[in-house]
Amino acid sequence: MSELSLNFVAAECDVDAVAPARKSLKGFKSSFYALALLMFTAAGVGTVWNGNQIYGPEMYSTNGMVPAAEAFSEGKNYAVFDLNLNIRRLKEETIARLSKTPDVIILGASHWQEAHADLLPTMSFYNAHVHRDYWEDLLGVTEMLVSHNRLPKKLIISIRDLQFTPLASRKDFLWEPGIPYYRAMADRLGIEKESYWTSLPFNRIRALFSMSMLFDNLTRWYNAPEQPHASTERQFKTLDTLLPDGSIVWSTDHTQIFTQERSRSEAIKLADARKNLQPEIDLNGVAAFETLLDYLKAQGVSVYLINPPYNPIYYDRIQGTPYAEGLARVETLMKRLSTDHKLPLLGSFNPHVVGCESSMYIDAEHSNARCLKKLLDQFGAVDSAQGSN
Repeated sequence: MSELSLNFVAAECDVDAVAPARKSLKGFKSSFYALALLMFTAAGVGTVWNGNQIYGPEMYSTNGMVPAAEAFSEGKNYAVFDLNLNIRRLKEETIARLSKTPDVIILGASHWQEAHADLLPTMSFYNAHVHRDYWEDLLGVTEMLVSHNRLPKKLIISIRDLQFTPLASRKDFLWEPGIPYYRAMADRLGIEKESYWTSLPFNRIRALFSMSMLFDNLTRWYNAPEQPHASTERQFKTLDTLLPDGSIVWSTDHTQIFTQERSRSEAIKLADARKNLQPEIDLNGVAAFETLLDYLKAQGVSVYLINPPYNPIYYDRIQGTPYAEGLARVETLMKRLSTDHKLPLLGSFNPHVVGCESSMYIDAEHSNARCLKKLLDQFGAVDSAQGSN
């Protein structure tokens, strides 16, 4: 074989040996880039997650409401940006720090947020309301009371129009942080729980990963003239105030916004949006609630059922609509629960029955202390009558 041929064969052998190495190097580079991209993405997602917890601690940090609960235990108030916070965790942290069991505790939704302790001057009172509660919250907040040995002798349970809305029909997710408490009480009662899959807090997790949420939290944090803090003051210009008794005080800025014109507009808007809808009733939820009522009776707790009244403008506007028909079914259910379990039924969705006027509302549903006092006066009268028998 000629020298030229030998050189060609040698070169050909070198090419055959190098080609796999080049392919291997190319594959390594591709894997490296993919891994780097994955790590970069994970770091970005983690940054968003942590950022929302840091700059929106009252809503997304596990311990974000601990400073408020600590302030309450010292007899102080706590100022916050607004009421969009993890109120269920706040209630649990607060209940855990109560020095003694109150005479009366109320379970309900934000309809009760302005029910201050001085509305029941002859009894110690804690307002355990949570925003947009469902039947699971009635179990969940009760679990907080039981687990911290703070179950009172008198419990006011408020039932709103959407209390028994089936899980699949709900449009909000503020109730999701209460799921662990609900599941714990369901185990305590020995009742079947909703599946993990259907009750996982998907929306809450998604919000933690939201870039737009992070932007809003950052913007609010750095532009706010005041930061959340403990204080002996009761009202602030830009911050709403959480009180140790579980109620709230609006900021002066919010108070100025809550005009009668705005209240009327909000009432009409909600009535028109809901008039062709009907409140749904989850019979499994009703059954779970009845089991809770039996449990409370066995624990020696006197339960008072109550319905929060609507703004008269809203209530009058929905009359004759499918929504009013659904509301009547909820009222019928309440009367049946009252009869079957021998419990007082107070209040009414009808504000004319309670005596609440449109001037007492900031929107269609949320009344001020003047209206809530009428409800608590009813409770006081019934409680006194029962005590004298």
